[in-house]
Parts: sequence; C-alpha cells; structure tokens
Amino acid sequence: MACVTVWAIAADNSKEAAELRAFLVKLSGRQMRHNIEFTNPALLAGLWVFLSMLEIMEAYTQEELDSLKSTAQQFLGKVV
Repeated sequence: MACVTVWAIAADNSKEAAELRAFLVKLSGRQMRHNIEFTNPALLAGLWVFLSMLEIMEAYTQEELDSLKSTAQQFLGKVV
C-alpha cells in the first residue's frame, strides 16, 4: 500500500504534490544528487517518518510532547 501511495505522489505533477515530495525528502534525511528532485526510496522513507509523526501527535498531548522535548534537549546539550 505504501509503495502505491509513493508511486502516486511521484507521478502527480501538481504543485501540492511537488510540495509534499519536497517535505517527504526532508523528512527522509536523504541527500539528493544535483538536479534530482526526489527518488522513490526517499519518498518512501519520508512517508514512514511522516506517518510515525502523525501517530505520535495523536497519542500524546502537546504538554507531554513539550516535556519530552525538554528532557531530550537536556541529553542533547551534553553531546554538543
């Protein structure tokens, strides 16, 4: 099902689909070669991250997410 969704996003020439592709590539963390807008594997990886984000946003309140963010920043601050 996810592959079919990625194929549909990749094939769509609308402005909205182009924005979604750029968003999914950013979420994927993949670097694209010069003049390559996206790859299907990058879209698939980004879609997975996006769906995970949506599930988290439904499972936790904003206050819980802010608390987890503060806790994570304490650990991240020790690394830097």
